[in-house]
Amino acid sequence: MQLSMKHLFFVVCLFLCSFGRLWADGLEPVKTAVVQGRILNRGIYPNEKELELVLVSFNAKQETVYKASIREDDTFSFNVPLCEAVCEFSLRNYAPRLYLAPGDSLYLQIDFNDLLHPVVKGTSAALNQGMLAFAEGGFYQSDYVYMDDVNSSVEVFEKAVQKEYALRKQKREEFLERYRPTSDVAELTERLLLADYYAERFRYTQQRIRRLYGQKQVDWQKETAACEALMPEVDALLADKIITSAHFRLIRDLTFYLRYRRAATGDLDFTDKDLVDEQRGSRVAQFLLADLLGTSLAVNDTVAWDSVCREYDTLVQIPVLRHSLDLLYRRTTDYLRHPEVFSRYLLHGDADTPEAEQYMAPLRSLIDKHRGKVLYIDFWGVFCPPCLAEMEPLKKLCARYSTDDVAMVSLCVSGKRTDYERILQRFSLKETALECLHWEDFAGRDVLQKMSRHLGQDGIPFFLLVNKGGVIVNYGSAIRPSWEQTAVQIDRLKAE
Repeated sequence: MQLSMKHLFFVVCLFLCSFGRLWADGLEPVKTAVVQGRILNRGIYPNEKELELVLVSFNAKQETVYKASIREDDTFSFNVPLCEAVCEFSLRNYAPRLYLAPGDSLYLQIDFNDLLHPVVKGTSAALNQGMLAFAEGGFYQSDYVYMDDVNSSVEVFEKAVQKEYALRKQKREEFLERYRPTSDVAELTERLLLADYYAERFRYTQQRIRRLYGQKQVDWQKETAACEALMPEVDALLADKIITSAHFRLIRDLTFYLRYRRAATGDLDFTDKDLVDEQRGSRVAQFLLADLLGTSLAVNDTVAWDSVCREYDTLVQIPVLRHSLDLLYRRTTDYLRHPEVFSRYLLHGDADTPEAEQYMAPLRSLIDKHRGKVLYIDFWGVFCPPCLAEMEPLKKLCARYSTDDVAMVSLCVSGKRTDYERILQRFSLKETALECLHWEDFAGRDVLQKMSRHLGQDGIPFFLLVNKGGVIVNYGSAIRPSWEQTAVQIDRLKAE
């Protein structure tokens, strides 16, 4: 079995020697759960060679993914370390919304000719069978879809959302009547509907704030009163013993609501940490802080964690949050300390991505060209405001170093050459020591897209930091020129 994480960053978990080492510094001990099974009618999809078991986390960029090969006899097996009571997981593409507890032993039978009805046996079988029947039997729909124009007024929205919620509760009652599930299935299905309902209320309100923003004489207290009244109910919901993907979707929409509400009332200088402080004393604050730290760790930034580690230890007590964050922090720090293995994977691929040897060639050539120097690469686009906001800081960062020691490359990865030249002129980039490249002079569009996917580059600006030996020692969106730690890291590499 190979442990990896989506969007490539998370392959760094290969650096971990053992699961026992993960918890050697006083963290919660883990217990292993076993998920094994067999594929039926494998000939339907003969090219399927492995399965992915995905543990629920804050968002897709922070998913914990375990990979297991489908053996010649059509069997598979996962060993999953857990510390929380129960965790939601899925077999990607084949079995959503399954649940796993420490010490569990589950057996899954996946029929490639009937993907909607996987068979689950073993411990927690009743819970999993019930939730599969609910999710795959047409009784559950997470997204709210309206036929009415809910943008017209709050009254229209209230009518529409209550109608949708009532229909979902009716479907759940039909499910309970037909399947007579265990009490934990009945409770969990009710909580899922509540989480989706609350999320929709926050989603609508933040969208309404966006529409009304800038208009005079808006009574923001009145506009947000209904959502503010929901906060105690949301906090109670987050006390569930099982934290599901629906809970994380709720927190996502709640976070956007809190941001827009703060901006609408005139506070434009707030940070996400301010939102945590605003909700202090509630479970919501634990989720907000965990999401804030998880987002920074996902872009290889441990500074945010280090600055609030004591507060984290005191505030975040929900096991599923601590489990995800502690594991992510270890993987991030392991990569930053020992980047060689993962750098080689990024530049050459591995047995699962042998084609990377070809499409990563342009980047390898660029790195080889500057071997012996610290290399900093800025990937940007001509119609990307955050990219352009980093141009002046990039020029200042470039002026700080001699080209004998540090090479800086400005690589435009989107836009026409005429627009690229216009940006160079606008920011006087040709008058600096920057090496400016347009994507057409670097790689073809198809190669560039494959390269971006392999790097986990799901947006721009995006940066690479390479040491004198050609090892990618940091990458992502955190090490932008305006971040003070970027110069600190370059100085350290320069002195090595």
